[in-house]
Amino acid sequence: GAEVAMALGGSLSQGLALALAPRGIDLLLASRRLEHKRRPPPDVWSSHEPLLAHGGGLAGASSVSWAALAVGTACGMVVVPRRRRARDSRQRRLHICCAEKAFAWPGEAVLHPELAEEILERYGNVPQQAEDVVKEAVDRIQQAAQRCVSPSAIAHPFGSTVNGFGEASSDLDVLISVDAEELRFFMSYVDWHRKELRFSEASRRSTGTKQSWPALRRIDEKWAVSHAVEQLSNFLPEFGFKVIRTLAHARQPLVTLLDQTGGLGECDVSINNRLPLGNTQLLRSYSLLDDRLRPLVLLVKAWAKKHLICGANEGNLSSYAWTIMVVYYFQMAGLLPSLQMLATEETYCTDLDYWGHERTFETSCFPAEEYLRQRSADGKEQKEHPELTVADLFYGFFRFFSKEYKWGEEVVSIRCPDRHPAEAWFKLYGRSYPEPGIHVEDPIEIRDLNIVLRRDRLEQLRYELTQAAEQLEAGSDLEAVLTFNGPGPVTVPRGSRGPAVRRKRYVRAPGGPFRPASSGDLDTYGSSSRQSMR
Repeated sequence: GAEVAMALGGSLSQGLALALAPRGIDLLLASRRLEHKRRPPPDVWSSHEPLLAHGGGLAGASSVSWAALAVGTACGMVVVPRRRRARDSRQRRLHICCAEKAFAWPGEAVLHPELAEEILERYGNVPQQAEDVVKEAVDRIQQAAQRCVSPSAIAHPFGSTVNGFGEASSDLDVLISVDAEELRFFMSYVDWHRKELRFSEASRRSTGTKQSWPALRRIDEKWAVSHAVEQLSNFLPEFGFKVIRTLAHARQPLVTLLDQTGGLGECDVSINNRLPLGNTQLLRSYSLLDDRLRPLVLLVKAWAKKHLICGANEGNLSSYAWTIMVVYYFQMAGLLPSLQMLATEETYCTDLDYWGHERTFETSCFPAEEYLRQRSADGKEQKEHPELTVADLFYGFFRFFSKEYKWGEEVVSIRCPDRHPAEAWFKLYGRSYPEPGIHVEDPIEIRDLNIVLRRDRLEQLRYELTQAAEQLEAGSDLEAVLTFNGPGPVTVPRGSRGPAVRRKRYVRAPGGPFRPASSGDLDTYGSSSRQSMR
């Protein structure tokens, strides 16, 4: 069916794919090379998981690529290109594909003479959470998890608190890592115990109605994670935390805490959410390569928050997306390499994607310490182009995204920073607009982070970036650039402005009775009778 659809192409292939391809099967589409002007396209299209399309333009795609996408979409799959990493030493050189006029901008504007000093004074030495405070809180969370979830549970911090781009007020994110089978084993007993309590309560209230005693059944991993989150919310108050909210049945179950005995603020705890660990390690490596990166990331995020264009809950780009944009700009300016392209060892992580489907992600990353060691051995300075100040880079960031960046076409990708256009398959991961939009790639999950960006916020984003560049060109100081004077003259067609699209916080429990475990499962978990459990 895939070969026939690819041979036919166009709308006919779409209809054939929709008619013939069943949903939910694994498929590997070996397609022809796509038309690509800037870099060699992928040789292989791999399909893994069901696709929940949020709209995406297919303009510019060839009939062959359209057919491949039609088959993948009809099968309910995500179509992802597998890239080939350069393996020989010549191709692994520390090289960045930059715009030819990347260094034309420092002399084009006369910046405020004290701008660099103001930036370093306010953002050059912003303290992060103390390591001992973070470690002490993580240890308490791990002790609680080992008591109520699994004896082998291990707690790992991640997010801005440990990736090098956080502040002292940043919230802590903690992952509880547990073997999947072990988690299901222990949470199956928790599930049985809760059913037994409900049965006992119902028996006391019943008047002669005979009910069967609940049996021990093996639950799936999703229910096990939900039970584990509820367990944590019950036990963590004993370890100095106050439970603010528990989202046991959310897309990504977690419990939000407030540290009452330590020096931390809020803390989000999740179970087996391993994907952010790769993002944290990648961003931490970039933060070690250039001492100008962290102040600029903190400054840009502070500017975006003051101008109300940061925050996924309000329909804006997330703080994580802004960090990716700054790192990408440094790569375009020739200051940073792509650590993923330089990776010599392949590492993978299996986790749920944004839409809740299990996928395998590549988390390969060249170690920052090894990168700096190689540069030192080659007799090079620790950072590229030391003559560029943070003021030059601050202005260059706004100039790049207001004048150089090709809105609606170019992908902000720190994984492959060669200014390549957004291909048809990638647009399916994000949100499309009638106006040219922005495409920000998640370097690990390979999806478009603009999926949360509303159309009216997109126009406001472009306006604020242009205004900031003009202010700096006019010689404004830092305070004037950070000051928000109200939304600009943003006009969008009638009906496009409205509340942000919200995803459901809770998922519906599967209908129907629980299926009894097989005999093999009962042998593993023990007898399902009440007497054996006791």
